[in-house]
Amino acid sequence: MRRASMLVAMLLLAGSSLKSGGQSWPAASADQETVTPKEQKAANLPLARTFRPKLPMQDALKIAENYIDKQHIDISSYWLSQVRYILYGSENAADKDKIPCWYFWWMSDTGAAGDYVEIFVDMKGRAWRVPSM
Repeated sequence: MRRASMLVAMLLLAGSSLKSGGQSWPAASADQETVTPKEQKAANLPLARTFRPKLPMQDALKIAENYIDKQHIDISSYWLSQVRYILYGSENAADKDKIPCWYFWWMSDTGAAGDYVEIFVDMKGRAWRVPSM
């Protein structure tokens, strides 16, 4: 009977290890607060402020594609790799001085360094390109 209870305890311990992604969490000392793994992961995440875009991503993508056509940029051998909603501006500028915009990044099939196309679209629908290398 004792062997069976030890086996159950070992299985429970192994199961809890699998649920936590195989990570072992240090035991809290008497003077520390007990922190669950979920709380510890959340505590390590940076605080991010998010703003709902006034211009939906799908509309911004259409604007970016129209800009590419008007500027005669050949992206036939490129594929859309990244889309992000960012605050565009100098790193030293305050958030209030930055422009919220969509960032689209097309990469080339060649995989050559610097062979990509970056297009920004602000919330007023204005598009511009940042030249690649």
